[in-house]
Amino acid sequence: MKILMAASEAYPFVSTGGLAGVVGSLPIALENAGHQVSLIIPYYSEVTDLGDSQRVGGFFLTSTGEEFGMTRTILPGSSVEVFLVSRDEYFGRSGVYGPDSGSGFQDNSARFSFFSRAVAAACESIGAIPDVLHCHDWQTGLVAAYLRNYRKPAVVFTVHNLHYQGNFAPDEYEVTSLPLSMYSLDALEFFGMFSFMKSGVVFADQVTTVSPTYAREILTPPFGEGLDGLFRERAGALTGILDGIDSCLWDPSDDDEIACSFSADASTPRKLCRADLTRERGLTGMDGRMLVGVVSRLTGQKGLDLLVPIVGRMIDEGMSLVILGTGEKNYQDMFAALARKHPGRISVEFAYDDVMARRIFAGCDILLMPSRFEPCGIAQMMGMRYGAVPVVRKTGGLADTVTDVEEGGCGFVFEDADPDDLLAALLRASEAFHDRRFWSRLVRRCMTRDNSWASRIPEYEEVYRKAIETRSGR
Repeated sequence: MKILMAASEAYPFVSTGGLAGVVGSLPIALENAGHQVSLIIPYYSEVTDLGDSQRVGGFFLTSTGEEFGMTRTILPGSSVEVFLVSRDEYFGRSGVYGPDSGSGFQDNSARFSFFSRAVAAACESIGAIPDVLHCHDWQTGLVAAYLRNYRKPAVVFTVHNLHYQGNFAPDEYEVTSLPLSMYSLDALEFFGMFSFMKSGVVFADQVTTVSPTYAREILTPPFGEGLDGLFRERAGALTGILDGIDSCLWDPSDDDEIACSFSADASTPRKLCRADLTRERGLTGMDGRMLVGVVSRLTGQKGLDLLVPIVGRMIDEGMSLVILGTGEKNYQDMFAALARKHPGRISVEFAYDDVMARRIFAGCDILLMPSRFEPCGIAQMMGMRYGAVPVVRKTGGLADTVTDVEEGGCGFVFEDADPDDLLAALLRASEAFHDRRFWSRLVRRCMTRDNSWASRIPEYEEVYRKAIETRSGR
């Protein structure tokens, strides 16, 4: 199949989180399975690591006559072509979605309406029309609406996180250039606003989300974010497929960013990574202490507020904590205060830092993800690949990727978003940590789990086939 993917970010060119990791690795796995894959993203001022690139032709036009440029490069480690859409008024500024991690640009409705029109136009501009256009998250939600009257390509829309929907006030609707008749309950209207996310779900031929459990959860009011009724209507076209990771990109046996390489069959050098991490992060007296790592966006979704009431007990029970992430100011203030209160026991860095993330995965004993909801999550997969044992709440993709050790799994799972339940899971992990023989086997079990994309590709191929059949039947 000829597949074009559209997204607002892709690793390694521009990344603010897990979406970029998925979009940067899934095309390679599809190419390895024999498909012809290309990728289109905005050309932000933040884009880096383009390698050999070239401008494509002159200017291109959207359906509404807007000019845009395109630059072509190759996704590293593959022959996947990447097309970057440029228009300075929208992407030639500092920031991807907003001036900082806590707020969005006021013209995001115009920015991503334009990008969606550019994607629709590019289907014909960059070669033969693809069989499938695979759009990712709300920033590409309008693409399906712009292509609703075309027989080709089939459109697949993936919901990565339903909490972020791209909902905008009605006085901004005109920037979409869509007919006013589509500002309606059966199209884009959503509780008095208009929704990019709803557009993708309504008009795509097939809809996917990033784990089977999350696909079931979003059919219900607690997780559906106001769209559960629509998802129930479209349940026959909805599929949950677990995200994967690039096993070559995330490989502790061949990673120059960590202190010492190691593998599942030779994990003893991992101790050197642990020592390097604790020294770099200023953690002291670590002999016999369990190191708990957090690599996360600092938002309410992630359940990190559950930590605050139990931090003192964690430290008393022989645990130390290293946190990496950016997000909401109240969470940053909260963890900064904890680090000041417990010097040498808690280390915090407010950044999105790929290198430090790798060092935490390679050096911590536990990777903690107490999310209130988690569509999939890939940090737990990366952590397991590097020998970090996961402690997770049983929700979404965390439930699909981590089974409790008491059930023969490779992590520690708790049910309720409650500090006491979290503490109980950490105490179980601490008890296991001090059984060195058992812990060694557990680390190996984590490292040998197959979370690669290769195991997910047949499910995507089936979704693509269904989308093509649906579109051809119109």
